[in-house]
Formats: sequence, structure tokens, C-alpha cells
Amino acid sequence: MAGANAGAIKARIIEHMNADHSDSLEDYLKFYNSINATPHSAKLVEFALDFMKIEYTNESGSRESSIVKIVPPMSNLSESRVRLVAMTEEATGKSLHQPSKVPTGPVSASSNERIGWTAPEGLGFITLSAVCFGLWALNNPYPLSAEGPLVRILPTALVLFGRTFREQLFAMMIGLHMIAGMVVANKCLEQKMSTPTLVLWTINGIFEGFPAIMRINKLIAKQGGAG
Repeated sequence: MAGANAGAIKARIIEHMNADHSDSLEDYLKFYNSINATPHSAKLVEFALDFMKIEYTNESGSRESSIVKIVPPMSNLSESRVRLVAMTEEATGKSLHQPSKVPTGPVSASSNERIGWTAPEGLGFITLSAVCFGLWALNNPYPLSAEGPLVRILPTALVLFGRTFREQLFAMMIGLHMIAGMVVANKCLEQKMSTPTLVLWTINGIFEGFPAIMRINKLIAKQGGAG
């Protein structure tokens, strides 16, 4: 069903572009592929997430075809209207010359897969390890007790401090990292990411803290620059 629906959407996009925006197709050929097509001769014959195939008549009167790449590739066909508008603006250098209302069929607003989940990096691994260690050490009295394992590996002053304020430190860690998780989750919701991606990023936020926030901010900024 999904494949059939995608095929129908592509057919509507091709029909719409050929009926109302052949001039935009000529602009794509000229700007992206340095091809001067005969006016009103361009015809979109194939459309995909990463390219469009356009047939045209060249200056000698011959019928040819050319592939115009879509960079970066779209993640789904619901992006086609925005991407075609952006490509037209880039090709013409103005914002008024736009293909409008390209039909895309049902649009899923639940995800923005251009920003996916990424694993922790350098600093993230360090904070992740430190948080897991801290939660284990503060979760119950044993690790910091006189019989516990941390007495032999941590400075005495640090062990005594942790033993005295264990419950307060544990509560503070939980609170701070829950806030970090909420910050990351809110960014995921703003970007309309899918539920699995949101859950993974939220877990990263809780257990990594600030490095996860920095990483998702970097990805969002990169996406904005690419768009």
C-alpha cells in the first residue's frame, strides 16, 4: 500500500509540474546542468527522492533528457513542495517565481527523519559513564560504606562527603538529568521527530546531560543550513 501511495503521489507531482511549471523545469536544467532548453519544451518524466529526470528539446531541435540531482536527498515525498520551491528560488535568484501547491497526498507530520538519532561522542561517553557511576554509587549506602568498594579507590574526603550527603546528591543528579532529558525531548517535538527517535534522544539527554543537548543543537543547526 505504501509503495502504491508513493507512486500516486509521484504521478500527481509530475502531472502538476508539467501542466503549470514547465518554466521551472527549464530553470532547473539551466542552473543545475547548464542546459539551455527550447522554451516550453521541458517535461518531467521521472521524480524520486534524490533526482528528477527531465526531457527537453535542445537548441538543435533534438529531443534529449537530463538528470537533475536533488541535494541533499529528500527523506520522503512530503518534502517535495518545499524542496522544489527552494530549488526554483536558487535557480532564478528570486522568491516570486515558485511552483505552488505541489500535491503530495497525505503528509505524515509525526517525523522529521532528516535529524536522526546519533550515539554519544567523546565528551558524551565521559558524562554517560560518570552519570552511571554516580547513580550506582549514590543509589544505596553500600558502595560508600566502610565495607564498600569505593573506599579503596576514591579519596577519603570524597567518600565521607558522598556518604554524608548521599541522598541529597542522588536527588540532585536525578533532577538535573531529568531536566536535560526534558530539554532534549522538547527539541525533538519542535522538529516533529518520530516517536522512536524522540525516545532515544530523551534517554541520551537523561544519561548524558549537556553533551546530548549540544549534539542535537548542532544537528538542528546543520539541517537549517542545508535547507
